Amino acid sequence: MNQLIITIFVSLVIGVASTNANSLDRIANVFIKDGLNLRHLEFSITDTGLKIHIDKKHETKKDQFGDTPQQPDGRIILKATGDPLAQAHSWDYTASRPGKYWVELVYSLAKGKSTAMPDISAYRIPTRLEATGAPNRFRNVTLGKVYFVQPGPQKIGLKFRGQAPLMRALILRPAPEGEPIGQALDRSVLLHGRDATIHGTKLQYETKPHKNTVGYWVNVMDQVCWDFTVALAGRFDVEIHQGCGTGHGGSTVAFEVAGQKQEFIVKDTGHFQNFVPRRIGTVRLSKGGHRFWLKPVRKAAGAIMDVRRIRLIPAE
Repeated sequence: MNQLIITIFVSLVIGVASTNANSLDRIANVFIKDGLNLRHLEFSITDTGLKIHIDKKHETKKDQFGDTPQQPDGRIILKATGDPLAQAHSWDYTASRPGKYWVELVYSLAKGKSTAMPDISAYRIPTRLEATGAPNRFRNVTLGKVYFVQPGPQKIGLKFRGQAPLMRALILRPAPEGEPIGQALDRSVLLHGRDATIHGTKLQYETKPHKNTVGYWVNVMDQVCWDFTVALAGRFDVEIHQGCGTGHGGSTVAFEVAGQKQEFIVKDTGHFQNFVPRRIGTVRLSKGGHRFWLKPVRKAAGAIMDVRRIRLIPAE
């Protein structure tokens, strides 16, 4: 009887969402930005719309389903291909690039016990799911980090042991390719390509020893960032080790960190793996966590550049 009630409820919610002008059926997840992190919020889908369970003073943001799972900023957002209350789900996904992703499940579970068992690129560690208290109340839980070794066809599987929850979305969100970044004893900070977080569909960390770089930067919408921690504040020169093939120079790129933004022109170095150190600006950083972005402004030719590393060098 409980399963029948939930099934009827799901049908009603889908019916409301598909006719609602606010497109409730496109909402996959709700969150707020908390410093450099995302804080996921519980939310409910009701016959009157979306209810978010948080103080109204916070500005909320949404992950939304698109026409395809791949989003321009690198997120992959999957919805159930069949019954959202099924005990198992599977997707055939074609990865546009290699890279690492956090795996997040958005679900509801009125009561009972359940364990999520992902099967994604050899990742199979189970995660226990807590009840959300109502069949229309959804929660986001991180299942772990996965790595697509290469682009191309991927099998994505998800099963549940125990009570099957109502699966709203499976989100693969770009994750750091490497390790946390701190400040060295000489107060410098090294932002290496191997530790970057890629936000895009083609840009990637190229692992081959002669490359060891963020490359394949052909889409002007693709961006990359590094999260790092400063223990001793001050002013820092920004030095980029940048390569660019003959005839591909001239693109405009901006870097942003701690509310400061500067632009520079990519230099033709004769080859994409011919890395040349260049000073491209100076920034002031306070103690604490920061995020350094590289964002293309204009692409001059076929590709923008390769970046092996960025160094923040004390300037005082």
